[in-house]
Amino acid sequence: MKNKKANFREYRYMSYTLAILALIFFVLAATATQGKKPLIWLLAVLAAGLLIGSTVLLFKSYTTAREGNFFLYDRRRKKTVSEKELDFAFVNDRLDYYLSPFVDKAVDLWGGIPKELHIKLQAEPVFTVPIAFKMMYELSLLPPEEVADRFDAADERTVAAVCRAVKAGGDLEMADLVFQMKRNFRREGQRVPPFFNKNKRCFEGRIMRYVKEHLAEFQSE
Repeated sequence: MKNKKANFREYRYMSYTLAILALIFFVLAATATQGKKPLIWLLAVLAAGLLIGSTVLLFKSYTTAREGNFFLYDRRRKKTVSEKELDFAFVNDRLDYYLSPFVDKAVDLWGGIPKELHIKLQAEPVFTVPIAFKMMYELSLLPPEEVADRFDAADERTVAAVCRAVKAGGDLEMADLVFQMKRNFRREGQRVPPFFNKNKRCFEGRIMRYVKEHLAEFQSE
């Protein structure tokens, strides 16, 4: 089965082809001699039909592209939405849905990233950055004591994976700071809860920025 990306391209190419053919028939109709009115009408009708077909296919390519985008589909209302309708609540809900086969809550990923999710992210690396920031966002919602406990209990490899994703998202300083806090937790653990609790809005913003800047890359297969 062809994926929706391919369908999107095919609809658009077919639309352009029909538009070119319509233009050719319009030109032929306009240059035909007056003594061949039936031919003129036939060419005009064909041109109009092709133009209508081109318009339909162009619209189909647009709707197919939107239906195939992970962050432009509202699963509750079962309809596509526009980019202007995207807000953090909606994007966060879509990330919850993405992670639902693997964990109950994204914050549980601090306890280790399941092998199945790791394999999925290797195939769909564009999700890695927003999921990393979502892990940080959900940690920021917890009481300070639990923030410290979960961060302390997290395996260093898990924290390193989060930091690599954060770097990929463009936040090099934040990634280095988080990894340093993990490495030096025994001496500087008191810095961890304030960092996460105070940066909740920052994590929200990073998720939204990344999703909007890479929206075309979230096209579903």
